[in-house]
Amino acid sequence: MFEALLLVILVVFLFLQSWRATLIPLLAVPVSLIGTFILFPVFGFSINTLSLFGLVLAIGLVVDDAIVVVEAVERHIEEGLAPKDATIKAMQEVSGPVVAIALILAAVFIPTVFIPGITGRLYQQFAVTIAISVLISAFNALTLSPALSALLLRPRQEARGPLALFFGGFNRMFNRATNRYVAICRACIRKTALSMGFLALVALGVGGFGKILPGTFIPEEDQGYMYINVQLPNAASLQRTDAVCQQIEEILAKTPGVQYYTTVCGFSMLSWVQNTYNAFFFCHA
Repeated sequence: MFEALLLVILVVFLFLQSWRATLIPLLAVPVSLIGTFILFPVFGFSINTLSLFGLVLAIGLVVDDAIVVVEAVERHIEEGLAPKDATIKAMQEVSGPVVAIALILAAVFIPTVFIPGITGRLYQQFAVTIAISVLISAFNALTLSPALSALLLRPRQEARGPLALFFGGFNRMFNRATNRYVAICRACIRKTALSMGFLALVALGVGGFGKILPGTFIPEEDQGYMYINVQLPNAASLQRTDAVCQQIEEILAKTPGVQYYTTVCGFSMLSWVQNTYNAFFFCHA
């Protein structure tokens, strides 16, 4: 999460090229994440790998709305308006797009809630976490970001020193790439039939590969083994734990797909504590 936040800071500062403008989107990140944590008990979620994974991905999404607001305000400031007046005019222009962005992103992730079975359970926390954080970021973009823009933004001054040289080179390179991209898009628009034919070929290719490639529930990164943790009531004897492990071994021996297994009595893989009422199995498919 810290690495993702650091990358977001660098990218935002690289393109906005102002610490004042960079500060506003970055303040939206903790507000959105903390707001998401507040709603976890309502949905019965906990802080686990899936929910944290969703928050890591959401870091790059929650800054988008604030960046839209900041850029719109800066454009009006460059045209000569005061920060407060520029903020009011900018929000009249971008409020609708900000709401539309949030609703579209939420509409992408919310349907995964209705996936049945264990697959749905795996994706539910991940998807709902991102959807909640995106909706909160849109609320921030309509309230917190305009207020900060009116207070913090000032007419941009030319940078000096090595930073100015770096920004100048980056802007020239980015402008060239933008002009080339616009030229390609203009050519595609002029040759509409060719562009639509290419999109049709891509769609057919996606459908063809979807039928050819095999589908699996677990990705190929799976190593083919699993751990089984055994926990008996506290103070249970080692002999009682061993008797339970023998019953589990009989079940594993009859389970298709299990090639071999190893039993360790008196140790817990979850707590890494040696005691008499814990055991664990190492099973390989």
